[in-house]
Amino acid sequence: MEVPTKGKGTGTRLATQPAPAPIRLKATLLRHGIRHDEVADRLIQAGGSRAGQPLSRSAFTLLLNRGWRPSHTPWPQITAAIETYLDERGVPPDEIAEIWDEDTVRHHSTKPLNTRLGEDRSSRPANENAIEIEPEMLSAQARRHFSLFRDPFVDDVQGPDDLFMSADQRYVREAMFQASKSGGWFIAVVGESGSGKTTLRRETIDRINREHVPAVVIQPKWFGKTVLNAAHICYAILGDVRPNESPKRSLEALARQVEKALTESSRSGQSHVLMIEEAHDLNIQTLKYLKRFWEMEDGFKKLLSIVLIGQPELDEKLDERRYFEAREVIRRCEVVRLLPLDNQVGDYLNLKFRRIGADPAAILDPAAIDAIRMHPKLSRTVRGKGGNEVISLTYPLVVNALITRAMNEAALHGAPKVTADIIKGV
Repeated sequence: MEVPTKGKGTGTRLATQPAPAPIRLKATLLRHGIRHDEVADRLIQAGGSRAGQPLSRSAFTLLLNRGWRPSHTPWPQITAAIETYLDERGVPPDEIAEIWDEDTVRHHSTKPLNTRLGEDRSSRPANENAIEIEPEMLSAQARRHFSLFRDPFVDDVQGPDDLFMSADQRYVREAMFQASKSGGWFIAVVGESGSGKTTLRRETIDRINREHVPAVVIQPKWFGKTVLNAAHICYAILGDVRPNESPKRSLEALARQVEKALTESSRSGQSHVLMIEEAHDLNIQTLKYLKRFWEMEDGFKKLLSIVLIGQPELDEKLDERRYFEAREVIRRCEVVRLLPLDNQVGDYLNLKFRRIGADPAAILDPAAIDAIRMHPKLSRTVRGKGGNEVISLTYPLVVNALITRAMNEAALHGAPKVTADIIKGV
């Protein structure tokens, strides 16, 4: 089925039905340096509990990578808003006219999310409808029904005791902390949207402050059409290490200025870590430049550690088979991954409920935990050389959304607990 839409500057045309392959919109955004969250912010939802709010980043990611249509907002409204915004940003009308077409080019910028390194790249998921669940707020009715004074999944991390730490999360946490304490680390933290990457970054910074570690955390900011490059990184380093010093004009002079600043700061006892979020949006040239920053040293002492934080698309940019020209930096970068909760879903939910003084046994039927793990929207089936394999998508943000919906549903129907049947129905 096709839905007629009308966007500014493009006239009436047809938007394609959701497809398993990415749509050309994503490649267009990358080509013009337009960040995904900018577009998502322009998409105001029309119905449901999130009416009047911008579309979530995870929902927009699904739209880009699978052509998935949000359920609460009319599709013509979405296409018109996106086309209008692209027109405002100077995207040519002929490009806008093609953004809803399926993108058949299999490259890093259009590959669907949730694909693991080592998975057969030609494989396609058997259950294409396995998508993330749109988040919603816990209703006042549900809070009264379960005697909760607050939502367990909103502002749920106020300190280190609120963090759920699986074995792999503890490893990633420690790697990020050690990178902050001493120079010479080069790591990439890869995880799905909602897997806890940003939370671990915040916790690392909080831990540095708690333990009084003499470390400078450098976090470049890049917005709009900006593509992070070597100059921006230099400005960020200089701004955090020498905030009162004016940057040099030429890139060579600026690089020398940065190295001098890092050297003097290091000799005074400071360590330095460059943390780049949304690193999957970095271009290959910038990745190659990162090696030069990492190689800055004072004698045998490295002056800078680098931590890249990004979604699974970062895995592909760190694949030297695809980007052989960047092999020197790729071979020096250790990739650490945030894995799904899987069998730890129950422990995770116990922490979330107990931190607000609630008894999880009074809210969740024991069978509900297994139902969460087996929920069709929290798994994907991929075809590999050894046959079909079920891959879990039980990441914290998605689990939070599923449980919230289930609790709202239980309260609506007067069910004393969230049961397996309620879980299966949301």
